[in-house]
Amino acid sequence: MPKSIINVREPAVPNTEAADFTNASPFRRQRQEGDPVRNGIVIGLAIVLLVFLGSMIAVLMMHAPSL
Repeated sequence: MPKSIINVREPAVPNTEAADFTNASPFRRQRQEGDPVRNGIVIGLAIVLLVFLGSMIAVLMMHAPSL
């Protein structure tokens, strides 16, 4: 049986000049821009939700007139 060769190496030393991958993305960064149409839609939906909840409360508060 052949004897196995043991290779003794020194411990790895971390590379202080490692590659910087902070700007390695192939995609452009998205800008944070305010979209007035989106803001208008969100405000409109909030108003519709409040009107709907108000109408549901009004329906629940109704009672039949006494005879």
